[in-house]
Amino acid sequence: MNVETRLPYLKPSELTPDQKAFYDLHLQAMQPMPYIWKMEDGELNGPSNLLIHEVEIGNMLFPLNRAIIGNSIKAVGGIVHEVAILVVVSAAKAQYGMYAHVKLAQKFGLTDDKITTITAGLRPADLTKEEGAAYDLAYSLCQSGVVSGMVYDNAVACFGKKGYAALVFAIGMFKMIGTFLSAYNEPVPEYRA
Repeated sequence: MNVETRLPYLKPSELTPDQKAFYDLHLQAMQPMPYIWKMEDGELNGPSNLLIHEVEIGNMLFPLNRAIIGNSIKAVGGIVHEVAILVVVSAAKAQYGMYAHVKLAQKFGLTDDKITTITAGLRPADLTKEEGAAYDLAYSLCQSGVVSGMVYDNAVACFGKKGYAALVFAIGMFKMIGTFLSAYNEPVPEYRA
């Protein structure tokens, strides 16, 4: 690990029955993820480290998180979804979030040049219309105040009202996840994140 976490990692043998149920659900749901979400001894890392410590919230939030992500990807596609999430986790300076979503963006096919530019806090010049709409919406929602009419109209034109709502829910979810990761200084499991 690169840095120290503010929460200890819980070994599977130390879990309460409620934590064990959360852990088992997590193992099943996270199998296809292209990033390290479990330590060598089986402890959960990333936002799930906090959620297993606060298992009552974790049992509500984790299924909601999975549903919001699935809905967003279905509505706007994986690349567009990941553009928005990279903006959010980068704005939050959530190191683990940037690490995980760089891996996911690569899995969906977003170019390394675009990923690098977004994680540097900049807007790539070569975004597609849909990627640009997602970037602008996520950037706007990371600022204070209301999303401008032009950003709203452009996003609705690209994604429809349902797609816009799906992306707004995903952005809001990851603003919350970024807060967790930053508050507990969740470390990145690999150097190149």
